[in-house]
Amino acid sequence: MKLYLVEIGGMRDGNLFECHEVHALVASCEEQLLLECQTRFAGVMRAAHLDGWTELELESLTDEGPRDGPSFFVAELGRNSARAMREEHDYRFFCAGNMKEAVQVARQGAPGWHVDACVNLDDLARKSGYALRRDLLGEVPEPRSQARYVRLLAPRPPDRCLPMPPASIV
Repeated sequence: MKLYLVEIGGMRDGNLFECHEVHALVASCEEQLLLECQTRFAGVMRAAHLDGWTELELESLTDEGPRDGPSFFVAELGRNSARAMREEHDYRFFCAGNMKEAVQVARQGAPGWHVDACVNLDDLARKSGYALRRDLLGEVPEPRSQARYVRLLAPRPPDRCLPMPPASIV
């Protein structure tokens, strides 16, 4: 299984321009991820689409309880500029001992940026019934990211005006 962080784009009522949301989903492969996105987000926003995702490998939880050592975090960083009306965003992955330390680590590595959000991915995986896969040294392998536009089409209601197939005569 894999933990996917997906960026969903589309139009919400009252918006002049496209908005973006980041969600966490668990799926076995990209095909299942696309189906889950289609099911959950198509029809929720106009012109709903998937802009990309980051994937992390998961494994079964052990009965040993929470593992020792630092947790794996993702931080959403933002920065503003006098030359633009929007906030620029970036995402950083790293290990830290706790949330307070994670926010400090995120700030140290990004001068001029502020931390909009910080998420403990180990906790997120555990809440889904999994653990992040680690290598023999206890490190989380580098997350794999992909920018890929996938239009999420709302499912069409069945057409009630289709002619009935001819009845078979026995």
